[in-house]
Amino acid sequence: MLPKSYISISQIQSYLRCPAQYCLKYVKGITAPPNKSFTVGKVVHSAIEQNYKQKMQSGVDLPLDFIRDITATEFDRQAPLTDWGEDDPGKAKDEAIALATLYHQEVAPTVMPAAVELRVEVEFENVDYSLLGFIDLIDSEGYIRDTKTAARTPSEDEASKSLQLTTYYLAYQINYGCEPAGVKLDYLVNTKTPKYVQLQAARTQEDIDRLLRLIGRVAGAISAGNFYPNPTSFMCSEKNCQYWQHCQKEF
Repeated sequence: MLPKSYISISQIQSYLRCPAQYCLKYVKGITAPPNKSFTVGKVVHSAIEQNYKQKMQSGVDLPLDFIRDITATEFDRQAPLTDWGEDDPGKAKDEAIALATLYHQEVAPTVMPAAVELRVEVEFENVDYSLLGFIDLIDSEGYIRDTKTAARTPSEDEASKSLQLTTYYLAYQINYGCEPAGVKLDYLVNTKTPKYVQLQAARTQEDIDRLLRLIGRVAGAISAGNFYPNPTSFMCSEKNCQYWQHCQKEF
């Protein structure tokens, strides 16, 4: 069954990654603590979001010390909720602050936000669900932007093949009645020396049509209860999947 009366692109991607994990999380409602990567990403996003929300009113970025304090405070709030495994929380906190600092120094000064964490909903005919999403950022030039944290440098086609960005592109068309300037991925790569990588791409009607077909097929599979593990995925391990133990019992 589909959760509530909507489906999000994160749910679509969750099902594509592993139908069993989708079932455990969204159908059975089993919660699992986030891992280090998720928490670091969430904390960095929080600092970026708070800066841009006030920048829409003030026109200027917060001081760097404020960003570091916001990041540290949010990290301390999230740390007790995180499954650290073999990771060091202290080191992770330093990494989060370093990534937020990098973004604030290299990216934020070049961006004037037009919308931040924009809730968008796409309704379809003849189906009982709508597509829900939250766009990280739309800048004043009309680009849809999404920030990612990662341990490795992304491939050059990452922005071109992103289902998330295609979804946001479609939602922008429907909500604004025009085409966005394009899509951008702002990657903060958590290497020994953190680095910033920007990837830019366009979207075609063919991309939109393919996305809509995919959403329909995934939604149909979910409604039919087609859930199974994906043991060939690199995520299918006790280290990488918070639902590993549940999956071993259920599937």
